[in-house]
Formats: sequence, C-alpha cells, structure tokens
Amino acid sequence: MGTQTTAIDPAELDLTAAQLDEIFAANRGHAWSVCKQAILVWHMEAIAGARAEAWVPGLARSNDPVVEETLSRFYRHHMRVAIGRLKAENEELRRKFLDAVACVRFYESGASDAGERAHMMLEQLEQPAPGEAAAAH
Repeated sequence: MGTQTTAIDPAELDLTAAQLDEIFAANRGHAWSVCKQAILVWHMEAIAGARAEAWVPGLARSNDPVVEETLSRFYRHHMRVAIGRLKAENEELRRKFLDAVACVRFYESGASDAGERAHMMLEQLEQPAPGEAAAAH
C-alpha cells in the first residue's frame, strides 16, 4: 500500500517557518532541551490535528444511509471543533493586539520607563495561549 503525499503549499511553509521562529524567540536564552521540547510538542499537536481532520478512507460515496449519516455527523463535529478553536484563537489574538496597542500608546504619550513595559509586553505576547500551555504539559 503506497503512501500518498501532496505538494507543499508555500503559504503553509511560510506559516510553519513563522511558528518555528516564534518557538525559537520564546525560548531564546534557554537550554536547547527546552527549545527541543517546545518543538516536539508543537509537532505532535500538528500531527494530532492532521489525524483528527483526516478523511476516513473507504466510506466515500456510500449508498448506505447509515454511513452517510455517520459521515455527516463526523464532519459536523469536526467543523464545530475547528470553528470553536478558530474563535478562541481569534479572541486571544485580539487580546494580544489590544495589549500591544496599549503599550504603544503608553510610549506614544511620551512616557518612559527604560523599556520595562515593552519587555513585559513581549514576554506576555510570546507566552502560549492557555489552551496551548495545557496541551504542552
């Protein structure tokens, strides 16, 4: 039984590179083992996500109404999960964006704190979302 592969999507490659850049930036100054662990967790989450979204072979174009209903429920479930995940990620991104804007406005007002607020903001922005942190442990 042969393995099927698809062409590499340049947008996916860029996204993956950006995610790896974030992992390295978040673990700057830490031991290699810490960075390696973060990459392993990220990779295993990606594999688990791909497996969860994979097509069930052999059930396509079935004339059996039970199979059709099962597939319909299966995809509705996965769509709800994906939409819920995207909504949560979107809310987290909005929160981080608003926090970053507040930091910019602080410095725009002429205030100065020797970069303490900016440093603290970068640390917060580089932290994984609560759902990601739970999955890493």
